[in-house]
Amino acid sequence: MRVTSRLEAAAVVGRVLREGAWSNIAGRSASEPRVVQALVLGTLRALVRVDRVIGLGSRKPIDEISPALLDLLRVVVFELLGPAGQPAPIIVDSGVRAASQLDRRYGGFANAVLRRAAEHGPWPPPYTSAERGIPDWLDHSVRVAFGEAGGDADALWAASDENAAVGLRVSEPIDGGVAVAGIPNAHLWSDGPPPAGIPIQDPASIAVGNLVGAEPGMRVLDLAAAPGGKAAHLLDQVESSGRVVATDSHPRRAGTGRRRVPGVTWVVADGRRPPFGAGSFDRVLLDAPCSGLGTLRRHPEIRYRVTPSGVLRLAGVQTALLDSALRLTAPGGRVVYSVCTMTPEETQEVVAGRGAHPPDGLPGRPYGDGWLMTPDTGPVDGMFVAVIDV
Repeated sequence: MRVTSRLEAAAVVGRVLREGAWSNIAGRSASEPRVVQALVLGTLRALVRVDRVIGLGSRKPIDEISPALLDLLRVVVFELLGPAGQPAPIIVDSGVRAASQLDRRYGGFANAVLRRAAEHGPWPPPYTSAERGIPDWLDHSVRVAFGEAGGDADALWAASDENAAVGLRVSEPIDGGVAVAGIPNAHLWSDGPPPAGIPIQDPASIAVGNLVGAEPGMRVLDLAAAPGGKAAHLLDQVESSGRVVATDSHPRRAGTGRRRVPGVTWVVADGRRPPFGAGSFDRVLLDAPCSGLGTLRRHPEIRYRVTPSGVLRLAGVQTALLDSALRLTAPGGRVVYSVCTMTPEETQEVVAGRGAHPPDGLPGRPYGDGWLMTPDTGPVDGMFVAVIDV
């Protein structure tokens, strides 16, 4: 691995932790994108353990280390503590050279910290939720809800630290793809670039689109639609005789969706106050904005950003959006509520008392009046889904 890749990965880690960048996007322009992404994702997943080892080997408090140097040390220490790769002396030497490129004064300090880290050896699994960087309040909340649902929170957090395969939404089986049990039209692709022209979509999201059950000629609303992956799925269902309307409150995101799925009618609107009459649609999909914890495999930084107050704020938005979705659905129609998270406030509590019921046949487990798919139960992102027949 080149020194450049370690420096690029460190720069991405810094942008993610201090500037709010997203790890799956920030490293795309790197000289070796796959190498850099692996370093970034691994470092963010192991950040608590990595910082503890750096602290043990540093002669100064970790918060007094230059941010750029600290980010580089984090990346290199992750390499030392992570899966077996290059021999430790080679990693240490490369890390020292990278530190010296940042500033020639950093070389000696980096050498001392990295040599002590190499002596520490790999951090032995299994890791506690705290060692994975899961906040105590979040771990407790999910652990209680999972216990009631017959799930294992430790298995969830462990699976959320694994890499996610590429999901494809297909109309028929494809060579090189592996069908996902229980989710029609969902395949996994793990060998090289996926085939051109086939939508890339996580199997959990494909399952949500399937549950809408739209038919040719129907009027369908995607109430919080950007960037448009599920809207495209719905458009395929209604065919040319139906209509799909997609709303998003952010003009830029709606514009992205319009370019991505031009066959959908895009409307910039707040879903809590949509410009449509009651009973205007046969089907309404509400894939609501949420804390996103179900996507930890792709966005490990979310664990450091989610807060109790943020979850409660989102739950209020989700409840108001579901009120709109129910009002806009014609008698005999259907609302599908989904969120890519697992906090009780954003899942069970939003649909409680609404006549919701869980779907059948999906990987996962019952969760209140809905169903929760998680990466410990199948090759899926975490996704809560509930069906409400109007």
